[in-house]
Amino acid sequence: MTSYIWSNATFLLNQRYQVTIPELELKRDDLLVLIGGNGSGKTSLAKAIAGQVPLLEGTAPQEIRAQVVSFEEQMALFEKDYNLRNSDATTAKEELGLTPEDLLADCAPDYLEEVLEGMQLKELIHKPLRQLSGGEGRKVLLARALCSRPELLVLDCPYDALDVKTRARLSELLDSIHLHYHTPIVLIVNRPEEIPSTVTAMGLITKGSLGKISSREMLLHDPDAQALLLTKTLPDLTLPKPPAKCALLPLKEGPLVRLSHLNLSYEREIFHDLNLTINPGEHWQILGPNGAGKSTLISFITGDNPLVYTQDVTVFGFRRGSGESIWDIKKYFGLVSGSLHLDYRVSAPVINVVLSGFYDSIGLYSQPGDEEIAIAREWLKLAKISDETTSFKALSFGQQRLLLIIRALVKNPPLLILDEPLQGLDGFARTLVKAFISYIMQHGQTSVLFVSHHKEDLPEGFTHRLSFVPSGEGQQYRIVQERLK
Repeated sequence: MTSYIWSNATFLLNQRYQVTIPELELKRDDLLVLIGGNGSGKTSLAKAIAGQVPLLEGTAPQEIRAQVVSFEEQMALFEKDYNLRNSDATTAKEELGLTPEDLLADCAPDYLEEVLEGMQLKELIHKPLRQLSGGEGRKVLLARALCSRPELLVLDCPYDALDVKTRARLSELLDSIHLHYHTPIVLIVNRPEEIPSTVTAMGLITKGSLGKISSREMLLHDPDAQALLLTKTLPDLTLPKPPAKCALLPLKEGPLVRLSHLNLSYEREIFHDLNLTINPGEHWQILGPNGAGKSTLISFITGDNPLVYTQDVTVFGFRRGSGESIWDIKKYFGLVSGSLHLDYRVSAPVINVVLSGFYDSIGLYSQPGDEEIAIAREWLKLAKISDETTSFKALSFGQQRLLLIIRALVKNPPLLILDEPLQGLDGFARTLVKAFISYIMQHGQTSVLFVSHHKEDLPEGFTHRLSFVPSGEGQQYRIVQERLK
């Protein structure tokens, strides 16, 4: 293969939606970086380039041995694992579910060792997929794609969900594949720092079409590209107030969260005698590498970890295991996380997703009032979602994530828990969400827990930080708490 060529190519996703590639040539040594806004068709274009979408007209390469990594691929993999474990059969394998070893079974052995080492996956190779963090799951998909020696590698926002060290190592691996194995790479990014130094060309995706292919220098000076990649200053905004019927009963005096002498071990020790108190008015940043235990910590606060009842955990004045219901707890917090995104499988109109935030449900099973509907429409307007009847499943990953953030905000909860909330969001959406968070911190009674691998994502005003700091051999961490202001 000397090059792959697309000419006036139109691809049919479904009866209502097409994507086009007017002109594109990929040579063996090319690394093409693409950018586009949420809902522009980035993931659809990625599938079209990889030959996963039917060609309607024009010319395009056929039968490319391509590998694609995307949020959608990761969600499909978790769905496959879920279906395997929830089948009628009860074999040991079906109870265990998929593991990284299963997904990497067909990889080239000579390259697998380097990738496992570079992506820090050796200790996870036999771990069930459902027990991996979002970042660990993303690393497994990347390892499978890198080790399969594809003829074409298409990566849709691969850096999202990865910690700082892993992002740097991924860049090194991509450069190695690009330069050593002469594999053409198409890389879709949301941030300027994710553009590799070895990029050969850049392109812009708008309304399902690939265009403006030029050098990095030329495209980064393009106003449309700058609007997508760079943080902009937004005009002052005012967030809708929650409806009167959603007013919560006052909480008991005392901390929002108190974890006392928390101990937890799986294959390794996660928490050792951890004490954590989160008081009203405090805003906590949570930092740590992929798999350190950040999401596990949050699962003890939300009650999603069944071991919470074996520990001394008090949330909103309720000692877990003292007879409280899950709804007693849920109504006082809003949550955005990768696991929630995976669980939100319902095919509902987008306005119903927002409305479900008033009821703490996945899907809408209550009849909302006029005030709630009006407030939901105000939020959709802020998010620039014009059609409230659009199906949640028809949205791009980034649009879905933005909608789930709004769902968590609508009731102004006493505690807002944001676990990697900005994954998949373009520059404008990240700026918008940061403005949302800053507003509720300044104008409301909401405390915020914020998990992110990007320092620049943290809004101003945070008061405390909890860090998982690598300590000793293997995946061992000590937990450091500090006051910021």
